[in-house]
Amino acid sequence: MAQALYKQWERLTPQEQAYLRSKPHHAFTIQETRDAAYEETKRRFGRNGHNDKSDAFRHCFWSALLARELGFQDAFRFTTAHEAFPTNPLGEQEMDLHNNRVGLNIGRSKGANGAMSMRCMAALQSGQLKFMVK
Repeated sequence: MAQALYKQWERLTPQEQAYLRSKPHHAFTIQETRDAAYEETKRRFGRNGHNDKSDAFRHCFWSALLARELGFQDAFRFTTAHEAFPTNPLGEQEMDLHNNRVGLNIGRSKGANGAMSMRCMAALQSGQLKFMVK
């Protein structure tokens, strides 16, 4: 188990690691909400794609969950840190940060998972979320 945790730590950006050093008590919530976002995306789209509508939804939903659980500022700090890796293409980073911001604002409502999932889907369907691949 310790080795698995170390491998997860190694995959984080330096900014994510710095965030978790300052707020280690958020690690479980971050992992739990990440898993929930992946599960909800798979349920809605049948996959967790890359740069497609499912990706846009997942970013929105995970950010919404984080904002509800950690508060807007901490969720903003973490989601921004999550996108700060050197090989992240600029267009993808901008898209993901945009979709994260939509989700962060949805998360301010502190609604239930189902309600926030519906709001992220509505944001996708109304063109508020960005994606590259159809």
